[in-house]
Amino acid sequence: MNVALLKKSLLEVRLLFAACLVLVFAFCFVRVFIVASLELSDFAAIVERLWDKWGKFSAVPLSQLLSYPGRIALAFDEPIVVFTISIFAISRGSDVVSGELNRGTLELLLAQPVSRLQVLASQALVTIGCLALLSAATWCGTWVGIQVATVKESVPPPKLKVPFLPAVPLPVRSDEKIEIPMREKVDPAVFWPGAVNLFCLGCAVAGVSSLVSACDRYRWRTIGIVAAFYVLSMICKILGLAFERFAWLKDLSLFTAYEPQKFIAIATRTPEDTWSFVRQVEGLPELGPLGYNAILLGIAAIGYLAAAIVFHKRDLPAPL
Repeated sequence: MNVALLKKSLLEVRLLFAACLVLVFAFCFVRVFIVASLELSDFAAIVERLWDKWGKFSAVPLSQLLSYPGRIALAFDEPIVVFTISIFAISRGSDVVSGELNRGTLELLLAQPVSRLQVLASQALVTIGCLALLSAATWCGTWVGIQVATVKESVPPPKLKVPFLPAVPLPVRSDEKIEIPMREKVDPAVFWPGAVNLFCLGCAVAGVSSLVSACDRYRWRTIGIVAAFYVLSMICKILGLAFERFAWLKDLSLFTAYEPQKFIAIATRTPEDTWSFVRQVEGLPELGPLGYNAILLGIAAIGYLAAAIVFHKRDLPAPL
């Protein structure tokens, strides 16, 4: 690997990476406080009214969604987090070939003693490394929020103790609230599967973007093509969830393999399946978190491999 190419890629990505890092860390940190500020009973009253109509769009059961881990896990499905990772991946992937061609710098770059594969590999390594750090930042923001935040809960009613009988709670309503540290309610380790799934999604988007970039010469057109693919993939999943007759569309969507809430629920309820490739659900085999992540990483690998082949063989146009 050429050190000069790595330094060049790091220099180009530093500002975008720093902005994305601060954004995802701050959002996940603040999200914990939002969850802590809304009492569980109030949140349940809102969700239960909508569950009959909108529950089919949720990857987790209502009981998980009404728990503290389930509510915090929603951060990994928030558009701010998903779009930030995706925008970073599209931005860096589109710059691999068409970005350099568009700026007229690729011919000068390849005039140096470097190969096309080294140019592509350095960009890919920096992009994947930054995506790993951004995904880790979402977990770190969540961890810090859990350590700092507190939740208010009602004091349980007093119990009547009768000799030789179980204690019976008295039907007395108490408005007294007590503050409990969030870290006593939530184990931050359960959110690692969500962060890893987010990283794999970013890699898949970066791989697709790099492939389109290797085939094109205009960065704006590369971004447009990848954005159209991204939106179409989202629409396929939404239609597949909303209508049974379109359920087959989910198999065509990149986002079908992105289920951070589901994987966090698995880590919370059945820790032994947290990093399983295949798990048993009611006696039937089902892909586990690693199985879904393998699909996304497979798409990333295919994208980067195809980009390397295309970039190696194509004739580069002269700079305008």
